[in-house]
Amino acid sequence: MTKRMHLAFDLSYIHMDGRWRMPGAWPGGIYPDVGAFEEIARLAERGLFDMLFSGDGTGVPSTWQGSRDAAVRWGISWPRQDLAPLAVAMSRVTRHLGFGITYSTTFMHPYYLARLFNSLDHVTGGRIAFNVITSTRRSDYANYGYDDIVDHDERYDRMEEFIDVCRALWNSVEPDAMLWDHATGLVGEPAKVHDVEHAGRFFKVSGPLNTPPSPQGMPVLLQAGGSPRGVRACAHVADMAFGADMPLELQIAQRKALDEAVAALGRDPQQWASSGSSPASSRKPNARRLRSVSGC
Repeated sequence: MTKRMHLAFDLSYIHMDGRWRMPGAWPGGIYPDVGAFEEIARLAERGLFDMLFSGDGTGVPSTWQGSRDAAVRWGISWPRQDLAPLAVAMSRVTRHLGFGITYSTTFMHPYYLARLFNSLDHVTGGRIAFNVITSTRRSDYANYGYDDIVDHDERYDRMEEFIDVCRALWNSVEPDAMLWDHATGLVGEPAKVHDVEHAGRFFKVSGPLNTPPSPQGMPVLLQAGGSPRGVRACAHVADMAFGADMPLELQIAQRKALDEAVAALGRDPQQWASSGSSPASSRKPNARRLRSVSGC
């Protein structure tokens, strides 16, 4: 089977840490100039990239001398904006480019994000990906009412349940549930809209999702867990796994650990990597999905 390489560009820090002053950077614009993002998207599509990706965080770093002043003064991981509306703008000036945006399962609720990503998938024409993360920065926790950082393993336990709920919600309305029958006036088929009735350790959700099924059925799921617990969560969650920038022998070891974690869930790691038979495989046969586990 011929292997394919998928190309993505990371937007996460393009305007921060002094990059905005580099020759040719942000000509005639100041972040977050939507026109600059649209031009980046056009360039990426002309360059045959598969995806523009952005990591994210919702707090201002305060690790230097116990203050956020240096981060604000020098633009260190600040400022940021939610990429979802920018992804919508970029999707309107492209046809094929995908968009990976980041939300934390530590703070958000699965019903909200399942509904949001369904909407984004419709607006982008089936080109949205969800980068699933847990959060480790104290300033982020403070913004959501936490007094301290949640235990490492508990964050991944919550992530797995979070995605389980999202998948159930994305599957709660069958692909052919919508009728839109002008002759009869019928909009949907009730028998194809299902309750979720999830009651778990972290979430209680009745469902169903109150949206029409999206073009992909569900978004492509990205994840970057690297610790032993993170790798297991990645195997549970991801359609595409990020490989950390580290010595080759460590990359090989991490991939081996990921293969083992996938196999422990009852799937063939090589089949998963090549054919996309991941836990989030789409319900729709013509869905546009990223079907590889790759390092980047």
